[in-house]
Amino acid sequence: MKFSGFRVFAEALKGHTGWRPLWRNPDPKPSYDYLIVGGGGHGLATAYYLAKTFGRSRIAVLEKGWLGSGNVGRNTTIIRSNYLLAGNEPFYEFSMKLWEGLEQELNFNAMVSQ
Repeated sequence: MKFSGFRVFAEALKGHTGWRPLWRNPDPKPSYDYLIVGGGGHGLATAYYLAKTFGRSRIAVLEKGWLGSGNVGRNTTIIRSNYLLAGNEPFYEFSMKLWEGLEQELNFNAMVSQ
């Protein structure tokens, strides 16, 4: 299923009944290889890149609130490059490039804009 402006509008008219669930509620496994505490931007990114880059699949993310909350989703709701220290510039630019393609890669509207 692809997201588009038309699809969002059409689903709104139908009461959002046609969306495929993006996650499910599986029973916990007896053990995991990785346990990430905090399901905000940093925790979810850690889980995502462990799976994508290193092929890990036994990952649990524990979050006391809602996934994606925290600094990225609650406090500032902003992702930006901060050039306070010149040595950090390449790191921030690389991070911004990762965010730019994330919505298409995941087929999920993360509401990223610049």
